[in-house]
Amino acid sequence: MTIHYVTIPARIRRGKLEIELPSNVAEGEIYIEVPILDEVPLSDEELADLTAAGPKTGAEIVQNPAIGSWAYKGIADGVQWEAEQRKKRQERNPW
Repeated sequence: MTIHYVTIPARIRRGKLEIELPSNVAEGEIYIEVPILDEVPLSDEELADLTAAGPKTGAEIVQNPAIGSWAYKGIADGVQWEAEQRKKRQERNPW
């Protein structure tokens, strides 16, 4: 038996998975992989505030969670990280 996998749009709303399956999906037990975020998603109010047009003060820019968004990967200094990546590339590709 050949098994094919397909990506189907779905939505999680109020703790329930909402999905409409194609007619050729066989009945039976299935397994669903759901990505879990380490961070709490932004509220509608926070998202609206971050995407509001217009100039921002220095304090607003610093408080923006998108600033330093590489921190979760352990990258504290982007310049240093780039220099390390460049060095690794040069070691791999000495030409």
